[in-house]
Amino acid sequence: MDFQCFSFIINNKRILSMFRGYSVKVIHGRNIRTIFTLATFTLMLLLPVSVVDAKKSTAKCTVCKDIVANFHKGLSSTQKSNYGGGNTKWEEKSLGSYATSEVRLVEILEKLCDDGAKECHTMLEAHEELVERYWFKEFAQKKDTDFYGYFCIDHMQVCCPNNTYGKDCTPCPGSVDRPCNGHGDCDGMGTRGGNGKCKCKAGYGGDLCNQCKDGYFEEYSNDTHTSCRVCHISCKNICSEDGPQGCDECKNGWEKNEELGCQDINECLEEHCDENQYCVNTQGSFTCFTCDDACESCTGSGPDKCNECSAGFTRNEETSVCIDNDECITNAGICTGEQEVCKNVPGSYECGCKTGFTRRDNMCLRVPKDNSNESDNVDDSEDNSDLPTEDVKEEL
Repeated sequence: MDFQCFSFIINNKRILSMFRGYSVKVIHGRNIRTIFTLATFTLMLLLPVSVVDAKKSTAKCTVCKDIVANFHKGLSSTQKSNYGGGNTKWEEKSLGSYATSEVRLVEILEKLCDDGAKECHTMLEAHEELVERYWFKEFAQKKDTDFYGYFCIDHMQVCCPNNTYGKDCTPCPGSVDRPCNGHGDCDGMGTRGGNGKCKCKAGYGGDLCNQCKDGYFEEYSNDTHTSCRVCHISCKNICSEDGPQGCDECKNGWEKNEELGCQDINECLEEHCDENQYCVNTQGSFTCFTCDDACESCTGSGPDKCNECSAGFTRNEETSVCIDNDECITNAGICTGEQEVCKNVPGSYECGCKTGFTRRDNMCLRVPKDNSNESDNVDDSEDNSDLPTEDVKEEL
């Protein structure tokens, strides 16, 4: 590996040019190590340049495509501004001399770049004459010349035809018709950048995307086509066919059955959840959910699934539902202080003060007039005092 890298460096004119002025009489021993170390370091600095160049090439192609897209939008908008029909071919023919006029071209040129698109304006300013040449020499002459191919590929040379890449528009691996066997795109495809390596779709691998990755099986294959399909959810990594019976090995949470293949383990048959939770089995796993407040323990969701009721709840014999006890009705010995009222809450109760009163030193005292909008004439009857005031609730 070291020798190959060294040979690459020695044969790379760009790297060697950086060592001009250095003379090494004998290329052996320490001298080789010194050259190798310096050159390797230099190579590390140079390698990212290709990545940057590729990104720049892709960016330029994107800008050029935007110009082409806006050119076609301009053609459409200038058609409609003169004829508001719906037949594009008829409209274009009916435009008369305006169809290929400089006036129309100027209208289109003005909108080729979006506001703030600096790269677009820079490219257009440098190559506006290409657009004009295309307009008068190709479009106006009724030649069937594609503007994208003319502008971005042939003259600007910032893009490549589809399924080709790089500065020379090299065909992508596989074939131009089916690059990467139709299961991926090659790096830099359609631009003057990239290295052409296949970037495969999910499930496919190999240099030409003609192999199935782990977790997928080969559903169909011949000399030119390979079709990969995802393994069943129960398979750990490798499978040979569809369904749980195709798994070589089962995932955690599944167990092998000789006839049916990998089958889900019902973890809820064993106790995995806390006492106040219930278990729901899922594919390959399980989930614990908290019981209803009415339940001390339970077998499922809702107050009708309680094994036993929580304190403050009683089971209804007819419906088997744990219902809340209204302590304010059943227990006359609570909230008996002067101006106190009782409020029932799920599983318990709260003692508070009547409206116009506040709790101080464990007593309900009238709120002073200057601290309350309430009148001194507070109706102390039970009908007007069923709710405790905001700041005096006490949970017992």
